[in-house]
Amino acid sequence: MVGNLMQKQLVTRMKDSSDNFYFMINPYFPTDEIMNQLKNDLLHLIRYYPSNQKVISEKVKRLENVTIPLLTVNGSCEAIRILLQNYSTKALVTVPNFNEWEISNHVPIPYNATTDEIRQAIQQHEVDTVCFCNPNNPTGLYRDDIQQLVNEFPHVKFAIDISFIDFVAETIPELPKGTNVILIKSLGKNYGICGIRLGYIASEDEDLINDFVKKIPIWNINSVTEALIDLLLDHKEEYEQSRIRIIQGTRKMVDLLKQIPYLKVFPTKANFVMVQSTKPITHFNVKSCDNKTGLDGTYYRVAYNENYERLKELLQ
Repeated sequence: MVGNLMQKQLVTRMKDSSDNFYFMINPYFPTDEIMNQLKNDLLHLIRYYPSNQKVISEKVKRLENVTIPLLTVNGSCEAIRILLQNYSTKALVTVPNFNEWEISNHVPIPYNATTDEIRQAIQQHEVDTVCFCNPNNPTGLYRDDIQQLVNEFPHVKFAIDISFIDFVAETIPELPKGTNVILIKSLGKNYGICGIRLGYIASEDEDLINDFVKKIPIWNINSVTEALIDLLLDHKEEYEQSRIRIIQGTRKMVDLLKQIPYLKVFPTKANFVMVQSTKPITHFNVKSCDNKTGLDGTYYRVAYNENYERLKELLQ
């Protein structure tokens, strides 16, 4: 009974998309063509096993244009938790951040710390891992100094959550490189498929990826998800168009929010923006940041919504 009630509440939250600025998803993708094809194949898909991990990971590499060793995971959460529990004894974590990054033994440092402050913290606390979300969630800050730090500390692992990298600019920025770099990406936000649970971990350190394989189930990705990956590969152009629309739309949404006198709007390079409000925002669906380290209930994360012009009316 409780489960049914919670499911109804979730569906209600998701249905009225015009006032929903909570979920950081792609409102333009997947296309109706993709979803209809998936629906038509569903009966067949739920009867049979998916391909093995190697086959699926090769598909994801093609989808994401990744050339280094990669492992497909059941959402970025799976990779983050396994990484921190098995390959890190003490991490430096920029905060606020996606909460999963703070489950380990870690030292917090402000998300907007300077390069020199991060350098000093690595040395002072003798960490073996540095964790960035880039762009940062929930602040939207994008750092361009990570490669410099990677080069300076070759014996420190740099775990970088790039789940929102597709929304930094029309041209996706180059990713940090090095055997001490570990990239983790959720594919739910950018492709608009959060419920599917899909992501990857990638690194030039092939030994790490091979060892990682031993810590996940033999089938951690199901047949429906694999079929969706195949469909995404056939619709890369439509995805690219949706990505550009979100980038341009987010800029317009930010400009609109700046017109609201009681809001402080933070710069963003993601498909969301963080604001600080002198008034509580409770009458429409937006993410409160009161559970984020270093923030309180005056901070909110506003996700891009194609109906962003509604914000002016909602915030009056």
